[in-house]
Amino acid sequence: MRTDLKKYAADGFTYLEMLLSLMTAALIMAVMPGILSVFQALEPIDDDYDLDIFTMDIMETYDASSDIKISNASVIQFKTDRGQVSYRYQNGRIIKSIDGDGFVTLMFNIDTFILNESNGLITLKLKGDADETYTFNK
Repeated sequence: MRTDLKKYAADGFTYLEMLLSLMTAALIMAVMPGILSVFQALEPIDDDYDLDIFTMDIMETYDASSDIKISNASVIQFKTDRGQVSYRYQNGRIIKSIDGDGFVTLMFNIDTFILNESNGLITLKLKGDADETYTFNK
């Protein structure tokens, strides 16, 4: 039975291996605050993905439309082969619907949605996170 104990006695860490592992762990813990402060100093990049998606969507709808009209002060409608596509402003959001169905929010954080019609042109001005102006030929 004593031979079995000697067999397993050499399977543990030596003092030198334990000191090296503790030194490595201490070095990592000492460097971590500096690394974290570097990442905290980074500024996130502003994303305008919802503006890009809204711009692509409304331009694609405009290109496919045969008629454009303003129905309310906050609704612009495009007549297309797919139906009546409308973009409306409600509670700081721009919402798209086709024939009054399928309400999809395209943009958030819009303060004002101004539609003007003059000289065969319709102008859409957005203010808020995105300040953009779109002009459409009627």
